[in-house]
Amino acid sequence: MGGLLAISCSQKESKVETPAKVETSKVFPFKMPTEKPNIPLSASSERMFDYPTPRVQDNELFSQFKYTRLKGFDYNNGDGTISRRDPSRPIFVDGKYYVWYTKRNTIVPPIGWNRAAEATDKIPSTDWDLCDIWYATSEDGINWEEQGVAVSRPEKPKSGWRSVATPDILVWKGKYYLYYQAFDEPSGLRGDLCPVSISYADSPNGPWTHGGDKVIPFGKEGGEWDHKATHDPQPLVHDGKIYVYYKAAYNKWPDNRTNYAVGHGLAIAEDPLGLIKNML
Repeated sequence: MGGLLAISCSQKESKVETPAKVETSKVFPFKMPTEKPNIPLSASSERMFDYPTPRVQDNELFSQFKYTRLKGFDYNNGDGTISRRDPSRPIFVDGKYYVWYTKRNTIVPPIGWNRAAEATDKIPSTDWDLCDIWYATSEDGINWEEQGVAVSRPEKPKSGWRSVATPDILVWKGKYYLYYQAFDEPSGLRGDLCPVSISYADSPNGPWTHGGDKVIPFGKEGGEWDHKATHDPQPLVHDGKIYVYYKAAYNKWPDNRTNYAVGHGLAIAEDPLGLIKNML
């Protein structure tokens, strides 16, 4: 297994000017500055301060995707007790398409993140609470057959005991690797605070072996943008290395639940089980 090492987006310390004092910082902060900080920034972060609407949600061009319903999935007549979301990229193996996704099948619909304190082991707070990772296969990409659970929630207190969600798939040297979020509390108590776990198999049909928790290191406590969350892992292979892009919501929980922003980071590895965080 590869080792884990956190690396900032800059190898040199920079000074961030504030009205009260000068702070030393290497990475983008959890609390969004009102002015562009004097640290190395990615092109997208630079644009965020140059454009009049820093958050995509505030942009007048922001839009929602429209979806086409696939065939072969039951939703309990749309009563909200069954949900399938966050599909992985589909892969084609031995004449079939495979896709993995977050599935929730609960006795009641989600009660909402603002009521997360009322959630139980039967009542979900959000659509991605109390979920397992399922998979389905198809011969044409439209008509699908659900195959069952790929990765289920482990027993408490193992990481992901509350919910496992938002998978994506990596095919590497003849094996299959699922990266996914692992929740240890109802989503909404303090936000979506969770790490990324990984499971692997010799076949897309499993069985899946747990490969590790917190495979993408968190940022440092006390102010780095991704210090409590690494979401939506998306692995790809480039020049013989594994690149896993991920996101984290910052400028939010627990005191600010409305004006949050989302940043994307990158972790790089030569082994699927060991990632080195690289940049925002």
